[in-house]
Amino acid sequence: MSVSAVPPADVESMTRQQLERRRKVTEAVLDLVAESGPDTLQMRDVTARSGVALATLYRYFASKEHLLAAAAVDWQGRLVRQVAAETARRGGGAPGDRVLRFALRGLRAYQRGPHHARLMVGLFGSTDPYASEAVAAMDGVYARELAALMPDVPPPVARAVLVTVPAVVSTGLVGWVTDRKTWPELVRDVEDVTRLLFSAVE
Repeated sequence: MSVSAVPPADVESMTRQQLERRRKVTEAVLDLVAESGPDTLQMRDVTARSGVALATLYRYFASKEHLLAAAAVDWQGRLVRQVAAETARRGGGAPGDRVLRFALRGLRAYQRGPHHARLMVGLFGSTDPYASEAVAAMDGVYARELAALMPDVPPPVARAVLVTVPAVVSTGLVGWVTDRKTWPELVRDVEDVTRLLFSAVE
């Protein structure tokens, strides 16, 4: 689906009722993706599941890719905040251990929900401007939560972690989804890279 000539409504300017309708739409998308994957998603199925009219969907989302990205942002944002809170509650330990727990716990959600992993991988290469903007926002949430786990880490090391660990996770997911990498190989790569990054400060 091509990008609409009319920009979608700005989330910041939506009323509470509009936000609730938008939430119903993204939740419907996530349910449908979990059931049969992102490739088979049809807008009519979203309207049927959410109870939100098709015309309203197009006021909120410029394209199917934008809708998928928005749903992915909601899902991943909740996941990242939950994992960060769990990691913080456990506390203690070396910073490398905190980062590794954060990265691997987040990955396990994709292992349990491989359709969500396929959704993310599909969005990595999206050229839809609204989808790209949503993915950038998602990356920002991940980076902020990851940085919060490293208040005691020297800035050069923290910067290297913020660049490298998400990249290894992302490329690993691509490899796993496309059957070029096994799950144990993905986990090992994340473990090895994280430990290497922190080896100079622990």
